[in-house]
Parts: sequence; C-alpha cells; structure tokens
Amino acid sequence: MFASQPYHKVRLDDVAATAGVGKGTLYVYFQSKEDLYFTIIFEGVGLLLSRLRAQLANDHTGAMHRLQTIVEELVDFAFQHPQFFELMKSMGLPRGNPHWDAQRDDMFNLIEQTIRNGVESGELRDEHPALTARFIPGLVRSAMLFAPKDLNPTTLKQQITSLLERGLPCGAATKV
Repeated sequence: MFASQPYHKVRLDDVAATAGVGKGTLYVYFQSKEDLYFTIIFEGVGLLLSRLRAQLANDHTGAMHRLQTIVEELVDFAFQHPQFFELMKSMGLPRGNPHWDAQRDDMFNLIEQTIRNGVESGELRDEHPALTARFIPGLVRSAMLFAPKDLNPTTLKQQITSLLERGLPCGAATKV
C-alpha cells in the first residue's frame, strides 16, 4: 500500500484489513505507521544485503567482476521489488538510528572493500572508494525512479557496468 499511494494516505485500518488482521494486531508488532513503514524498508535492505553476501561468498575473481556481480544483484533486486524504491522516494531512510546506520554502512562497506581490494591489487584506480561505493546503489535507485518506463534490467546492468569499467580500471590509485 505504501508503494501504491502516498505515505500520508495509507491508513493502518486499511493495512490491517488488507492483511486480514485486526488493527490491534498491527500494534502488537509495530508502534506506529512510521514503524511499519521503516520496518518494511529495513527488511528489504537486509534481504538485499543477504543476497549480495551470498553472491560474493564464493566469488574469488577480480574486483571488476565482483563489482559487476554487485551491480547485477542490485539491479535484479530493484526489478524484482520496484515498489521498494517508491517507498524510499516518499519517506526516505531514517538517519541517526543505530540499526539503520549499521545496515546502510554494511552495504556501502561491502562495495567499498571490493573497490579497495581492486585498488590494492592494481586492477582498479579510485581515489575515493568510499564515495564510489555510495554512487553505485544511487545509480540503480535513480534509474528505478527516473528512467524511461521501458528500461530493462539488462540495459541498466550494462550501462552501470560500462561506466565502472571505463572509469575505474587502469592501475593503482594515487591515494586511497
């Protein structure tokens, strides 16, 4: 419901009815509509992180291939859960919550470490891996929110990977 209408129009009475439970049952699990909303997003990010970790666990290839795997997983997740980005668009993500901050940092650190490993091995060149690690999910998010409606996952994966391949390879960074 949050993905199909503005946050302020979603009523917990309607959520309860759609879920087939009493409104009181929602309050057993969630303190408020905001808590329900942020829980949905938190669990979505957690699912995405699990998928990324599973994909990378046995991937001992080069850093560029690992970045391609990350992009593929981000894009696949985005196309399997397009409503996720609509949810984030309407309310964003909370800041200053230790659980949220840790989860967000886990995703950025996973990407950043992949880039740093590539820099250390001489495969990639990136003077600001922490910043680049934040750009990659942002590219997917922007495409999901603002790209033409006929965008397909293959095109998005190829475009982001192409940008990374042209911008990151070519020897060691001058500073890390």
